[in-house]
Amino acid sequence: MSSERQPLLVELYIPYCIREEPFRRHLQLVGSNAEKNAYMKALKQELLSWEGELDGYEVPALRLSGGSATVMSPDLLGDLLRTAREILPLTQGAELSVDAQPLTIGTPSLTGLAAGRPNRMELMMRADSDEELRALGCAHTVQQLNNAILFFNRFHLNNYGLTIDLGIPKQTEQSWHNTLHACTIYHPAHIRLQTPEIRDAEGMPGEETRFAWYRHACEYLEENGYLRYTAGDFCLPQHACRYTRAELDAPARLSLGLGAVSMFDGYLTRNTNNLAIYLAHAGDYEKTTAEAFSVDVDWQMRDYAERRLHSPTGLSCADFTARFGCPLPETLEAELIGRVGQGLLERTGEGFRPSERGLFSLL
Repeated sequence: MSSERQPLLVELYIPYCIREEPFRRHLQLVGSNAEKNAYMKALKQELLSWEGELDGYEVPALRLSGGSATVMSPDLLGDLLRTAREILPLTQGAELSVDAQPLTIGTPSLTGLAAGRPNRMELMMRADSDEELRALGCAHTVQQLNNAILFFNRFHLNNYGLTIDLGIPKQTEQSWHNTLHACTIYHPAHIRLQTPEIRDAEGMPGEETRFAWYRHACEYLEENGYLRYTAGDFCLPQHACRYTRAELDAPARLSLGLGAVSMFDGYLTRNTNNLAIYLAHAGDYEKTTAEAFSVDVDWQMRDYAERRLHSPTGLSCADFTARFGCPLPETLEAELIGRVGQGLLERTGEGFRPSERGLFSLL
């Protein structure tokens, strides 16, 4: 390994939510307080098992993920972040981001979190219509979203993002525009677009309609000062989510929690999805790992290329050669040329970049 420290992204995955939502992509668990506290204890134990094991790495960004991390005990969340600060090789000014559910945001939750000093929040806005929020199965209302943002301001949490859903049941062109407009009125540092896991349910707009709305969002957000740096991520200048931006270059990723997938030291590993096993043995690699295999350089090349193609700037052949010491393999180049023919990529003098249709397909 080079003496220069390599970037390592860290994800602490929390699958719990207030209630299951039919269109969510994440694993969703609704447990008792005792079960959720046991999960937090197990997650901390797994985190502690990595103490002293990350020589040669530095962590520029950490994320408490899953979409609704703030449904957990605020004190335990703060303690988990504090532990991460103590044992991980964080860079100076490292980003510590927390996925937040609007209904859970208030003085108790933000006071508990403050012990771990998070410096970024991602709030699951989803829509600016109570009817659409009900169609999604969300637990919060628009008023509760407004309240959450007021609490962010009160606690001086200015670096926050809003996640909104494109192409959901009961959504219309006007309501989609209203959601975009509401985002710009809130003026968050970051806006993330996502699409439902299920795309053909009753009342959902068709594919071409969704594509037209996506293009409208790109134009509207750009007009209001937001820069697109991945297919669905928009930020004010100098306010990109560091975790998301770093993912584009495919650094090592250490993911902890139930079913978490890591790419670390040349191995891809997946934790067990069995909650009982995870709670009983978190921190014991042999007992909680469900799958592990080494990844060769061809896999790493493909992973890098695919991640770069999530960005509008695309894949630079020069950057690829500088990273791997060789040009694009012929087989990979042929696949990318095939996507050019499908209208998903464009060939440029420097390499490949996604078309608007291609970016939309990645949501």
